This record gives sequence, C-alpha cells and structure tokens, in this order.
Amino acid sequence: MKRLGISLNEVPNVEKVIIQAQDEIIEIDHPKVLEIGGKVGEAGFQVLGGEVTRKGKEEGEGKQAEIQVPEDDVEFVASQAGVDKEKARQALIKAHGDIAGALMELKKRGQVKL
Repeated sequence: MKRLGISLNEVPNVEKVIIQAQDEIIEIDHPKVLEIGGKVGEAGFQVLGGEVTRKGKEEGEGKQAEIQVPEDDVEFVASQAGVDKEKARQALIKAHGDIAGALMELKKRGQVKL
C-alpha cells in the first residue's frame, strides 16, 4: 500500500461511531477504525466489527433522556459491577432499565469482570 502512496493507520481507543443518515441513525459500539490516507484531502475511514444499532431518526432523538432508572437499580448495578454510579446509570439507560442488560453492557465494554 505504501508503494501506491496509501497509508493505513488504526485510530486508537474508539468507543462509538455514529452515522446520521437522512432517515436513520446507525451506531457502532467499540469498533476497530482504520484511517486510509492517500492524496491530500482524500482520507477515508473503514469501520470494522462492533455492535450495530439502527434506529429511525425520530426514534433516536431524545430517547435516552426519557428513560428514568430507580436509584436502587443504579446502586445495585454499581455494587455488582464495581463501577461508579454514573457508569451504572448510563449502562441502565442504554439497556432501557434492564439490570442484566446493563451488567452485560459494562462487561462488553471491559469495565467489569463478571
């Protein structure tokens, strides 16, 4: 690739890639992202792997703010996962209040060893 004047570099520590199309939002959690460089102004990116979530544009707007999680659930997830309350709350919101789903989300991120 270098002989062709193309460079390929991994973008480190990527947590999420969000693609906003006209009618949907595509979220990719914890992907591997490669930056492909060529001539000046012609850089591109390749997104590999990760968990893909697709939602309609209206569905994606403001959904997380609507989800309320009980403080008891936050404390339970925080104690079981060994994380702070804010990480536990965010995992519960992402899992739509499901405790098991929140624990699995934290495990997937590598923030807890269950």
